Amino acid sequence: MTITLKSIEFPVSGVPAKAPKSRKAIPIAVERLIWARSAGRCQYAGCNKSLIGDAISGTENASGAYLAHIVSAEPDGPRGDPVLSPRLAKDPSNLMLVCDVHHRVFDRDKVAEHPTELLMEMKRRHEERIRTVSAIDEDLGSHVIRYAASIGPNEAHVIESDLKLAMLPERYPVNDGWMNLDVVNLPYADHEQEYWRTHLRNLRDGFRDRIRGRLERQEIKRLTVFGLAPIPLLVELGRLTSDIANVEVRQLLRHPKGWRWDESGESMAVAVSAATAAVPIVALKLEISAPIGDERIHKALGPDVAIWSVAASKPHNDIVRSRDDLAAFAEVFRGTLDAIKTHHGEDIVVHLFSAVPVSAAVEIGRSWQPKSHPPLRVYDQNRTLGGFVPVHDITSNNGANR
Repeated sequence: MTITLKSIEFPVSGVPAKAPKSRKAIPIAVERLIWARSAGRCQYAGCNKSLIGDAISGTENASGAYLAHIVSAEPDGPRGDPVLSPRLAKDPSNLMLVCDVHHRVFDRDKVAEHPTELLMEMKRRHEERIRTVSAIDEDLGSHVIRYAASIGPNEAHVIESDLKLAMLPERYPVNDGWMNLDVVNLPYADHEQEYWRTHLRNLRDGFRDRIRGRLERQEIKRLTVFGLAPIPLLVELGRLTSDIANVEVRQLLRHPKGWRWDESGESMAVAVSAATAAVPIVALKLEISAPIGDERIHKALGPDVAIWSVAASKPHNDIVRSRDDLAAFAEVFRGTLDAIKTHHGEDIVVHLFSAVPVSAAVEIGRSWQPKSHPPLRVYDQNRTLGGFVPVHDITSNNGANR
């Protein structure tokens, strides 16, 4: 049983709707409540069409907005019940705001495929989303950096709708706040040096053209960063954002899949191992996602290397799960660079070998300070080339390519 809203005037004048004589009128207060809880949008899952214009249209047959009963107001109607139908006829928990198309779908064309429980869940999820979004304070708005580049033969997908859901309810993307730095369809493979030169140049140019000016004009007050790309590129992205104080870097979790933090798990534990060799070549292993054998470092740099390590006690791909995990990693990384400088002097270059989650890779670049930390030579693991190879340098002259 449904009541059409084609004659409803309450969004403009507050005059109660007139129901057909054969139907029981729904009180105007209940109509207003349903409209408010739905934010004037169709509550059928996946629709979300705005129905405000339909409700206030002056055209006789233009309205496509309906207050539809989940349990029909009549026992012999769709999902009707001898006891519940009269009891719930005017109950707001039993009414959905829907568009004309979906009103026909579940009340006429496919009634059997739309049991009471399914429609109740649609209504609950829609109203919960509206409550969440409408409760967000204006000060929680954030600009968003979305960066993706292929990892080996695999394309990286960073889908905007997933990012929006991950930000809510603590943050929300401001209008005109999406800054996509993706580069797709490059004609190079990651074992070619031109792959890295092109990606790094495009990343720096994109940041300069789309973000730097807005920062200088103070249009950006807060940034949320989503990156899915090879580690050296994410390190450079972090370096580019290092002078922005209010930045949150997000991590793509595998279980459960998504960009939302999981604050309920065990905290990540890391330990630092200092080098004992007094030699001029210094390597730093970041063993957060997986261990890195010393033999791989010697293969890249030779036998005489002072090897430092920052290692998780239980390294695995999904280890960084919370803001605290990421902050702890960044703090230890900065402290290790300070210790390397103290132990080996100011004129050394730190050869960086990383097995880290994507958020930690961005934090490497953000944590590195050009005036106080040694230059970094960033390596990438490449099977085609037989192991770790140097990709680019991060130095005080803005991380120019090697």
